[in-house]
Amino acid sequence: MPRFTEGSRRPLRVHVLVLRDCTPLVPVGIVEMLRKASEVAAGFPRARDRAVDVRLVSAGRTSTVTCAGGMRLRCDETIRSVRRSDLVVVPALDPDLLEHIAGNREVVPWLRRMYLARADIASVCTGAFLLGEAGLLDGRAATTHWAFQELLARRHPRTEVLPQAILVDQGRVLTAGGATSFLNLALHIVERVFGSEVARASSKMFLIDVNKAPQGAYAMFSSQKLHEDREILRAQSLIERHPERAPRIDRLAREVGMSARTFARRFRQSTGNSPGEYIQRVKVEAAKRALESGERVSSVAGVAGYSDAAAFRRLFARLTGLTPADYRARYGPSSAPATIVRRAAAQRP
Repeated sequence: MPRFTEGSRRPLRVHVLVLRDCTPLVPVGIVEMLRKASEVAAGFPRARDRAVDVRLVSAGRTSTVTCAGGMRLRCDETIRSVRRSDLVVVPALDPDLLEHIAGNREVVPWLRRMYLARADIASVCTGAFLLGEAGLLDGRAATTHWAFQELLARRHPRTEVLPQAILVDQGRVLTAGGATSFLNLALHIVERVFGSEVARASSKMFLIDVNKAPQGAYAMFSSQKLHEDREILRAQSLIERHPERAPRIDRLAREVGMSARTFARRFRQSTGNSPGEYIQRVKVEAAKRALESGERVSSVAGVAGYSDAAAFRRLFARLTGLTPADYRARYGPSSAPATIVRRAAAQRP
């Protein structure tokens, strides 16, 4: 990650890519955060002589890029004119990833060239897929949005995907998780450039929670039904109907007319999970919903169908990155509201 050296007077060159069909919030947000952090840094003697030259870079042939939702961003440069950088940031792509990767194919060799020319490379959310296409994730740990982690692991098997991580710093290659994790990435850049004091001050100014929960706490368990195996779809429905008393695996196999071995093989092929893993995840998701609705921590294991509260607590923590008590504190009914509406007192006549 770029860091100022003593005596360095050259601004740090940061190039934020704008991809076709990218989420415009990310490139605009990073540019704005670095600009405002530079203003904050002016109030700190150790950081006031440091500067960042941050620019938007079009992934196309013209400086104007059409982003997701039809929003058009006008960039400072294009990838054809940028030959040197200290840091390149790759934003998130909207879903239909493979189509959007193909639509931004010119970026892949450019990212590789920039890396070989000593630029560090960072990605936000699904931008990690373009780093993978450029070979920059081979042999490295990385993260991406929780909904696309399995696809990233399948498409780039030499990458160690860290499912709970909000930010993974591998030195010259950084990856951030879900869409708003660009805030954490921007603060990480601020810390490396201007120091920890400026980063802390910036986090307070932007109201950013630097201790954001792991991604498993945010993940909504996808039922993984984008397949056409009708017997497995029926088994999934049986599991989800009453998670607290989901049938045993051998009974599920009989219900759909398969041997246990065939059922286990087809279930994994269709969903990506073994039947046992799927049942565990459905139970944990039911527990999360119960905690959000006010269920007591002491009884939530029973709601999920577990008689061993300690074993369930370990399972919950493994899949979400939080204990049931921590999850309820963050997302339960008594958690701090984001918005407080205070009505004016009625005026007396």
